[in-house]
Amino acid sequence: MDMVNGFARNKTRLGGAIDIESLKTGLRQLPPTRKPSKIGVLRDLLEVIDEMLGEGVTYVDVADFLSQKTGLQFKADPLKSMLSKLRKEKQKADEPHDRGSIDAITSTKDTSVDTSPNE
Repeated sequence: MDMVNGFARNKTRLGGAIDIESLKTGLRQLPPTRKPSKIGVLRDLLEVIDEMLGEGVTYVDVADFLSQKTGLQFKADPLKSMLSKLRKEKQKADEPHDRGSIDAITSTKDTSVDTSPNE
């Protein structure tokens, strides 16, 4: 038995050819059945949370609000830790990836000293 006939036989056993595109479309329409992760929620809201913290909203208030609205259990101290981690992650992502190019720019300054005798 060759491979082509083997695959054809397997397809017919399932009731004919399988419409892959239809399966992809159907899978994309499945509603999520699990809650998002806490860190994922915070990652999406980081800028707004930092803005509100800067305006005087407390970590306790943020944690309570997020707990009510998401159904996830947020507490103030772990929230602080997760936000700190996300800020460091964002800072690292915002840094230039090529430190060599920064060093090259700073080393192009004219640091030569005029060593000719004064006349």
